Amino acid sequence: MDKQALMNNNNYILNQQSDDRGIITDNQGVTHKLALYALLGFIFLMPWADGIYDGLPRILGILSFGLSGLLLVTRGTHTNYSYYHLFVALLWTWIIVSLAWSPDNVLGSELAVTGFQLMLLPFVFTFVIDNKKNLLLAYQSYVAGAVVAFGFIFNNYLHNVTEFYGRYTIANIDTDLMSYILALAIPMAAYLAKSYENKFMVFFNIIAIPIIMYAIFLTGTRTGFIIGMLGIFYWLFTQRKASLKIKLVMFMLFFLSISVVLTFAPKASVDRVLSAGSSIKSGDLNYRTVIWKTSIQEWKNSPIIGTGVGGLYSQLSRKHVNYAWAHNTFIHLLTENGIIGVTLYILMIISILYFILRAPFEEKIFLLSLLLVMLVSQIALHTHIQKATWFSYSMLFIHAFSTAKQRV
Repeated sequence: MDKQALMNNNNYILNQQSDDRGIITDNQGVTHKLALYALLGFIFLMPWADGIYDGLPRILGILSFGLSGLLLVTRGTHTNYSYYHLFVALLWTWIIVSLAWSPDNVLGSELAVTGFQLMLLPFVFTFVIDNKKNLLLAYQSYVAGAVVAFGFIFNNYLHNVTEFYGRYTIANIDTDLMSYILALAIPMAAYLAKSYENKFMVFFNIIAIPIIMYAIFLTGTRTGFIIGMLGIFYWLFTQRKASLKIKLVMFMLFFLSISVVLTFAPKASVDRVLSAGSSIKSGDLNYRTVIWKTSIQEWKNSPIIGTGVGGLYSQLSRKHVNYAWAHNTFIHLLTENGIIGVTLYILMIISILYFILRAPFEEKIFLLSLLLVMLVSQIALHTHIQKATWFSYSMLFIHAFSTAKQRV
C-alpha cells in the first residue's frame, strides 16, 4: 500500500517511513501525543501504583480512554485490528454474560466490571501505540515502572515490612502476582538494551535486569524466579553475536548479580525460591494440585458454560478449599467459563502467535520469550485478570503485527 492510499484508508495525514526492523514510524498530531503521554503514564504506574494509591492509574486510564475516543472521532480508526481483538471482545463478553449464572453475584459483578475495563485496553493500546517509537516508549515505561516497584519492595525489606513466610512486596499486591509483574519487564529490558543507540538507555536497561531479578528474589516466589530466569536466558541469547570482550563483561555481570542476590537477599526468600525444584518433585506445588483437582471436579458439573464469573470461590468453599482462584489461568477459565471461555482464550493466543511466527528472527525470538514468560506463569498463577497481562498480550500483537505486515 502506497502512502496516499494509507492516508485515505486511515483518514489522517501519516508521514511514514520504515526502519530496519520494518516497524512503521509516524509524525503525530497533538491529540495523539496527549493520548500517548496519558497511556505511557498509565503503563509506567502499572507495576507499582495499585499498591500505593490506585486512584492515580485510574485517573490516567480514564484520561487515556477519553483522549483515545477524541482521537477516534477526529482521526478515525486504522486497520491495525485483527482476530486478536475479536477474540478479546468475545472472551470478555462471554465472561461478563456468565454473571447471569454465577453463584456469587457480589464478586462476580466486581469481576465483570473489571473485565469490561480490561476488554477495552487492547483496543486503546493498539490504537495509540501504532509505530516503532511508541512501541519502544511503551516497553520503556513498563521497565521504568518495574524499577520503581523494586524501590518500594526494597524499602519494605529495609524496614522489615513482610508478607507471608517473610516475603516482601508492595502493599496490597500479592507476592506471587508481584513477581509475575516484575518478570515481564526482564525480556522487555533486554530487548530495549539491543534497540537503543543511546549509551545511557542501553546502560539503564542492562542494569534494570539484575535489579528486577533481585526484587523477584525479595518476593520469595518460586514461579517468579523460574519465569524471571526465562527472561535472563533471552538476555544472554541477545549477546551471542557480541564481541568476546562484551560477552565476558555480560557474563561477569550475570554472575556478580547472582552473588549479590545470594549475599544480600533475605535467607528465607532465597531458600524458598531455590526450593522450586523440591516443590515440583513433591508433586504438591504448594497445595496447587489440590486446588486444581477440586476446580476440575466443579467444572465437570457444567463443562460447557462453567460456574459463572466469580463462582469458583463459593464452589471451592463448599469443599473447604478456601481459595477464590484456581492458581492456574487455564483451569480457572475452564471452571468459571467452561469450554467456551478457555477456547476463546486459547484462540486469542493463537491469533497472536500467528503473527509472531511471521516476524523477523530477532523480533520473533523476543516475542516468543515474552509470550513464554506469560504462559509458564499461567501454569501456577491466575494472571488473566491483571492489567499487566493485557498490556503484554497487546504489545505482543502490536509488535508482531507491525513487523509481519511489513514483510508481506
